[in-house]
Amino acid sequence: MANRSDLFPAQRKTKLPGGYMGKILRVDLTTGSMRDENLPEEPLLRKYIGGQALAEYILLKELPLDAKPYGVENKVVMMTGPLTGTGFTPGGTKVTAVFLSPMTKNSLGRGASSGHWAAYLKSAGYDGVIIEGAASKPTYLFINDGKPGLRDAGHFWGKGARDTEDLLRADVGIKDAKVMGIGQAGEHLVNAAMLCNDYNHSASHSGGAIFGAKKLKGIVVYGTKRPPLHDRAALIEAGLRWRKTLQVYDVDDRRTVGHARHLDALPNNNMQSSLIGDHNRGFDQDRIVQRPCFQCARLCPWDVEIGEGDFKGKVGHFNAGAEWMDTFWNLGIKGNATLYLAERINDLGIECGHFSFGAGVLFEAWEKGLIGPADTDGLRLEWGNLEAIDKLLEMTARREGKWGNLIADGPLEVAEAIGGNALKFVVHTKRGVPAMHDWRPHFSNMLRELVASGGMKPQGGGTANPPPDLKYREKWGPLDRDKPDGWPQANVIAEQYRQFVGVMGGCWFAQMHLKPDGLNSVVDSFNAITGWNFTLDEAMAAGHRSIVLQSIFATQRGWVAEHDWQQVGQRFLDPVPDGKFKGFTIAKYLPGMVYEYYRLSGRHEKTGRPFMNTLTQLGLEEFKDWAQLD
Repeated sequence: MANRSDLFPAQRKTKLPGGYMGKILRVDLTTGSMRDENLPEEPLLRKYIGGQALAEYILLKELPLDAKPYGVENKVVMMTGPLTGTGFTPGGTKVTAVFLSPMTKNSLGRGASSGHWAAYLKSAGYDGVIIEGAASKPTYLFINDGKPGLRDAGHFWGKGARDTEDLLRADVGIKDAKVMGIGQAGEHLVNAAMLCNDYNHSASHSGGAIFGAKKLKGIVVYGTKRPPLHDRAALIEAGLRWRKTLQVYDVDDRRTVGHARHLDALPNNNMQSSLIGDHNRGFDQDRIVQRPCFQCARLCPWDVEIGEGDFKGKVGHFNAGAEWMDTFWNLGIKGNATLYLAERINDLGIECGHFSFGAGVLFEAWEKGLIGPADTDGLRLEWGNLEAIDKLLEMTARREGKWGNLIADGPLEVAEAIGGNALKFVVHTKRGVPAMHDWRPHFSNMLRELVASGGMKPQGGGTANPPPDLKYREKWGPLDRDKPDGWPQANVIAEQYRQFVGVMGGCWFAQMHLKPDGLNSVVDSFNAITGWNFTLDEAMAAGHRSIVLQSIFATQRGWVAEHDWQQVGQRFLDPVPDGKFKGFTIAKYLPGMVYEYYRLSGRHEKTGRPFMNTLTQLGLEEFKDWAQLD
């Protein structure tokens, strides 16, 4: 364990860069004590910056190696970055929470969320929050302009994410306060329960479950402070350049089949088909209202009022990505019933792929005669049975009944309980789940899903050609979508630029890496805010550093890189069953692509441990005990 003064000096001796408030709030829920920690000194801050990297560095230093995900000893470290909340750039909206994953039990859990909450945390005077211990009764944290306090949440326990937000805001009496809370899934320790904020946003992959284990219903933030800026004029110029790169969503984008139209594949019936049909029927009659994040014109979030059918008049609150639509298309639902169920799952606070692939195993087992009415208390698990899906959502959120409890654990647990051929059609990665789309036709997407820390969203996803701003040093392409050559290298690079935007407090949905100035404008904004003078190469190294810390965290707890291709559900690796890419599979190129990815990123191909040379290059020599020495 680290000496606390090494991380959080009693009095900082180095200048606080622009963009930082200078403080992290440490909350011990067991004792109810709270105290402010100073940010690290400038050399450490410059190395880890914020977001995932600084948060996981703190977690690495403080979390016992024998910690259990739902043990009182697990911690949630939540960090913004210097881009967060300045208001002069798009995408400066991010907070990232890290913890020990309850999905894998040995790797980093990570949830990142945009909206307005992170900007208001900084307005309240803090760059981050460390949550430790566990409360004896339902509690919420209120941070009001630098003054934190714990309050009773007993009256709000049992409420969904939407009511939680409204009720906690009313309880503090500030109509513009921002709330990050949990729904019923978090309270009942559904392994992939989400943190939900600002109606349209969620930090996926288990943060909500850790809050639930700690009896923490939510965190309410409000304040009037603003981050200091090193060079306001330079920031305005760089921010305007960044805004010019944005590809802005419009209302018509919300009437499509979402990301499936870019992938040319959509999951049907537990990925037994990838064909795109009339899944979005009726969407053209819906009323769409776009909801921007803090000072960002990309317009990812949106609300819907359903305009036809059985759910006419129902309202839903969504973000970009559309995973929650694929969630229910994967279970045979079509049309506006999809949006009704999507709002239900978000309000309950269940991460969508976790539910969809767990329920998908059940539905396919029913279809193939492995289970029947006697096994389901009469619930008919037929594809498209909205009533059964709605019931399973409630059962899962509250861990009710055999199947609700198993889906809450994870898809592999469902398949193991059924046994036999069910193990052949489960989708999972290291007991977690991939993001909820049908990625199977694409090398870049599949590789990033496989090498992600199980139970968290991936950060990679290579491109056929280097981003324009990196062509001075990256020479590949165009890569062939039918050949594996070059895709591991593209993924290594993509992880680095996506991670550096995140550790700076930026959102990768606003990072237009395929456009000229899409990366340089971000780095220039960062420099104008902080007063540092990072090159793009240094920014890429910051992203690389975050990736390696993630590996070290999991290595310390028993993960090895070979799990990335060995612990994968067969259905996820099966050849694409139909459609444009029928017969394609990444499986025949494994483990070679995984091995190459680790080698190219400076880690051992089978263990995932960084080589000592990698640690030296990244200034991570203090972790030499976890290096690969041969």
